[in-house]
Amino acid sequence: MDIRGAVDAAVPTNIIAAKAAEVRANMVNWQSYLQSQMISTEDCEFIKKFEKATSEEKQVILTQEGHQCAKTFLNLMAHISKEQTVQYILTLIDDTLQENHQRVNIFFDYAKKTKNTAWSYFLPMLNRQDLFTVHM
Repeated sequence: MDIRGAVDAAVPTNIIAAKAAEVRANMVNWQSYLQSQMISTEDCEFIKKFEKATSEEKQVILTQEGHQCAKTFLNLMAHISKEQTVQYILTLIDDTLQENHQRVNIFFDYAKKTKNTAWSYFLPMLNRQDLFTVHM
C-alpha cells in the first residue's frame, strides 16, 4: 500500500465517525464542573479515572464498578447542558458499548435498582438540537 492508500485507510468513512473522532480529541475539564458544583466529587473522580484507563483497565472497572459507571454517565448527561460535553459523554458511552455490547447491562441493572427504565435517561437526548447528540 502506498502512502496515499494508508492515509485513505486512516480517514473515517462517514460523518458520524469523523465527528466522534473530533469529540474524543476534546478533553473535558471535569475539575471546572466540580468547582462549579455541577457534578459531584464521586462522579468527577470516576470519570477522570475511566477516561484515562486502557481497554483492559476499563473492563476491570466496569466489572467491579458497573453501578458507579452507569450512575456517573447518567448523572453527567442529566446535569451538564454544554453540548460539547454531552457529545463527549455520549461518545464515551458508545465507545464502551462498541467494545463489548454486553456492557449495556450495566445501564439496565442501574435503571432497575433506581426503579426506572434505561431508556428514560436517554430519551431526553432525542429532543436536543444537535444532530450528532441525537444520533449518539
